[in-house]
Amino acid sequence: MTIPEHIEIDQPLLDGRSVAAGFRSNDQTWCDGHNQLQGLLRVLYPAYRVEYTYAVEGRFPWSSPAHEREYALLDGLWEDNDAGLAMHRHAASETTTIDPRARYGDASVPTVALGFHGDEARAASVLPTQLEHERERIDRQIERWHEQADTEASAGNHTKARRFREQADAYEGGDPLRDLREIYGLPDGVDADSFEGVESIDRVSLPFWIAELGAQDQSELCYVAVRPTDEGWARDTITSVGWLEQFVASHQSVLESDGHWLGAEDVAVESTQDRIDRRREESDDRPARRQDDEVVDPPETELLDAQRLVDPSPDRSFSDVGGMTALKETLEEKVLKPLEHPERYREYGLSTVDGVLLHGPPGCGKTYITGALAGELGQSFVRVSPADLSSKYMGEPAQKVQELFAIARANQPCLVFLDELDAVTVARDNDDSNQSEQGMVNQLLTELEGVRDEDVVVVGATNHVDDIDSAIRRSGRFDERIEVPPPDADARREMLRVHLAGRPTTEGLDLSATVSATAGYAASDLERVVDEAARAALADDSPVGTDHLRAAAERTETSIDEWIGRYEFVAEETDGTGTVVQPSSVDHLQADAIVSGDVTRTFDDVGGMTDLQTTLEEKVLEPLRQPERFEQYGLEPTSGVLLYGPPGCGKTYITEALAGELDHFFVEISPAELVSKWMGEPAQRVADLFEIARANQPCLVFLDEIDAVAGSRGSSTNQSGQQLVNQLLTELEAISDENVIVVGATNLIEDVDGAIRRSGRFDERVEVPPPDADARREILRVHLADRPVADGVDWDRLATATDGYAASDLELVADEAAHRALRAGDSVDTTHLLDAVERTESSLRQWDDGQRYQQSEDTSDLRYFG
Repeated sequence: MTIPEHIEIDQPLLDGRSVAAGFRSNDQTWCDGHNQLQGLLRVLYPAYRVEYTYAVEGRFPWSSPAHEREYALLDGLWEDNDAGLAMHRHAASETTTIDPRARYGDASVPTVALGFHGDEARAASVLPTQLEHERERIDRQIERWHEQADTEASAGNHTKARRFREQADAYEGGDPLRDLREIYGLPDGVDADSFEGVESIDRVSLPFWIAELGAQDQSELCYVAVRPTDEGWARDTITSVGWLEQFVASHQSVLESDGHWLGAEDVAVESTQDRIDRRREESDDRPARRQDDEVVDPPETELLDAQRLVDPSPDRSFSDVGGMTALKETLEEKVLKPLEHPERYREYGLSTVDGVLLHGPPGCGKTYITGALAGELGQSFVRVSPADLSSKYMGEPAQKVQELFAIARANQPCLVFLDELDAVTVARDNDDSNQSEQGMVNQLLTELEGVRDEDVVVVGATNHVDDIDSAIRRSGRFDERIEVPPPDADARREMLRVHLAGRPTTEGLDLSATVSATAGYAASDLERVVDEAARAALADDSPVGTDHLRAAAERTETSIDEWIGRYEFVAEETDGTGTVVQPSSVDHLQADAIVSGDVTRTFDDVGGMTDLQTTLEEKVLEPLRQPERFEQYGLEPTSGVLLYGPPGCGKTYITEALAGELDHFFVEISPAELVSKWMGEPAQRVADLFEIARANQPCLVFLDEIDAVAGSRGSSTNQSGQQLVNQLLTELEAISDENVIVVGATNLIEDVDGAIRRSGRFDERVEVPPPDADARREILRVHLADRPVADGVDWDRLATATDGYAASDLELVADEAAHRALRAGDSVDTTHLLDAVERTESSLRQWDDGQRYQQSEDTSDLRYFG
């Protein structure tokens, strides 16, 4: 038989090297003690994907019936494996077109593509014929029971007659098509009457791995079928595909005579056992030069095993990566295209990429996407971890680096993946790095230089770019730096589908609730959610359903809680309300006590203060909303604002409104929450504060009364207080690259530590003075907005009467007037308000620092102090 040039597969599988490693590290036994992996075989099993429609009754008697679509999988070999295939029908609803020779034609991995029997016309007749036959059988069975009931009744056996009728009624009222539903995966609403017809027939090949396992002192082999679809498949508990194992065990002749062996066209088809025996007899010696997809192990390597490190033909591509659309597009543009069309890029004086640095939270797919990149490039994939390169012996780490690149050159074209690069390239000036580690970094620098003219691409992965030696980071070593963020909603949906593939799931499984509940989760967290849901479903002896997934998501916490605040889409996906994150490393502060995830106040809620709002618009909001425009003029968005002015004039109120305008989380903290009697704890609380800010970004941190925690260090005799200021300085520096704005509030600028005030810490300083007449008028209106107010209130007279009042004083006036109106049973009018003014007074005139404020060079000419 001949294999077609293109076939449809429902989903790609994990590469054979990883599957083999999973079996070897697993201590499960099959078939009475078989646990020794002898070989792997990839099988492409044929199936007819049948799309059909059926009618569903409307919700109300007068409603028209709806028309639903569903899929069924029929055995393409006609070997009665329909029931086994039914569990894969959801995965097969979407297929991928591949060239089987290009994808699976490697001689080192045996693959058999089983051919189709019959034709589409035969497949199209199966469901309607079976349903019609079942209806006839059911009708005959019910008719027989009624006949037996009539016979017994005629004989006077009324009890037996009643039992026969009850049996007929129960059978008709139950689900007599239960067996047929299990075989073909038919929804509950499908029967001979509701079935409308077959819409389309497609040929689909379902890939499986067949592991051939042996046992000591036994010659027979045991077969275990698996269908892993991701790098993180559960190696500790391998879930096998039982129907396929039974089929392979009893139908080896079908594999040998009815399949096409890809990559072995010139070799007579061997039996499975013969192939295993031949492999055992083959020598382990490798040729000096690479042939096809063999791994070349350079003779000069002594410490590294090329056979273990090199995947000569990664069985993965971008189509296997769930979601991550933006990331894949970035890699396509910055890496794939330059390497595929180097001449085109050279015309424009652009070189191809030698190195890529992937960075981002752990568990978000840096390793997986790199393997897919190697598959897209059609290159060997060499993956090393810090454990592969480290050694307790002096000089061995550097030698291992040298051998790594010797292996890469021997197996080029090649992609080398340096996982956890920061653990390998400790900064050479780091006090904790030893001479051997420094030698390893130096050797890596040498190899990165030497590999430029080779067909080798180096990809490094790290969580934090700054943790890598600066010489490694500089231009020329890693040309491109690409962030791998947590998966967004679309990516999480695709990843959940990937992890659910091959597991029994309920009809029409809705993933929306689980996708929403897992905002901010890493890719590895999603796998744990699905595993947890599958265990719960197994305990219930039911397919995995929406409730299982939602409960699993509630029980599973994100592993990257300290990272997710850096990504705006997390807040957007939670409908703007935000999920307040408590970083696991924070002990002294509670995030939910100081973070507001739903700030509803905006500048529209601020009475008056027009000049202040305009200043904040120009200096804070516009640079953040239009960063490109400001960058053209060499201006960067502000990262810190220092508000100053008399107490009670609205610094806190306007700052919260600013957070609302930015749609940021609002983190508010007072000096009392940072101080402590224990030595060193105030500094730790400051560190915790900014850790919470990073985890909940984008956010605005409001440091109220900043002078109380960051006064001049020269005047402080308290060592713990000095540590607090030093820690605050450190955090303000570190936060500049985050999506965090810090707003400090003080009455007098000169009371704040000079280092805190200098440029770079608080770029903008904005005065919040007592409200002028227009502002006082508007503030009174705001505080009376939800109360009964009489017509004709003389607002101008009230504005004049409250000259010198702070915003907080005006709130007291409104409250007092409301009480007076309540006692009189009237609406609040001018008289009530003027009487309230007489009973109150300006708190600013009693302010002890009024004279200092008036004499300060940074403040307005406020004549009413004193």
